[in-house]
Amino acid sequence: MKMTEKAIRVLRSRPHAVPAFLTILVLLSCFAGAQDTGSLIFERCQDCHEMDKICLVSGNDAQWWQTTVLRMVEYKSELLSADETAAVSAFLADPQKRASVCTPK
Repeated sequence: MKMTEKAIRVLRSRPHAVPAFLTILVLLSCFAGAQDTGSLIFERCQDCHEMDKICLVSGNDAQWWQTTVLRMVEYKSELLSADETAAVSAFLADPQKRASVCTPK
């Protein structure tokens, strides 16, 4: 029996577990998205500057980060797509996520 079939049987036999299961899936997808964006930042941004530059900024203003990331894309147009630009800006505006890509001094 495949894992998905087992999961379906368990969920059918325990309908009260469905909300918890869905919550876990949502949290995992959010975590995976954050990991992907962090990797994207390392992959694309380190070509031009070290990550410590990101750590020097203490502001969490989403509009400021959007403007800053767009300025970087102006320097190097193939750097990020529009969707990637939005994701990177939102990621960097969050202090906990931004700290995950900072290079410690």
